[in-house]
Amino acid sequence: MAHSKLYIQLMNSRQWHQLRTQKLRANPLCEICQAQGYVTASRCVHHLVPVESGRTDEDCRTLCFQWTNLQALCFKCHADIHKAERSHSRSAHQQRSKDRLQQWITKHQTPAPPFNPESEITPKSTCP
Repeated sequence: MAHSKLYIQLMNSRQWHQLRTQKLRANPLCEICQAQGYVTASRCVHHLVPVESGRTDEDCRTLCFQWTNLQALCFKCHADIHKAERSHSRSAHQQRSKDRLQQWITKHQTPAPPFNPESEITPKSTCP
């Protein structure tokens, strides 16, 4: 399954909605604002390592549902992170797709054996 389709499926899953609710209840304040001494309600749950960066579908699922990969944020902090990373831009999605394709090619590519004309097999005659 293409990662973008999988990402949409994961974000719309019951499991994600339940986990998101649990994270916001556990961290009702924006973790970035709180670290800077501000008190701002968290409204978003951010994946520290982007779900789409997984090499396989299973990696994407792990990144999506891993508690330690989640951060509760306010709208502003969440938007600022994505602006800085440009992670939701079309070019970023295209680059991730190219990177995943190249990783797949590298993983599955087997080098051709060196050509040796003397080792060519010649068909044997079946006639006596």
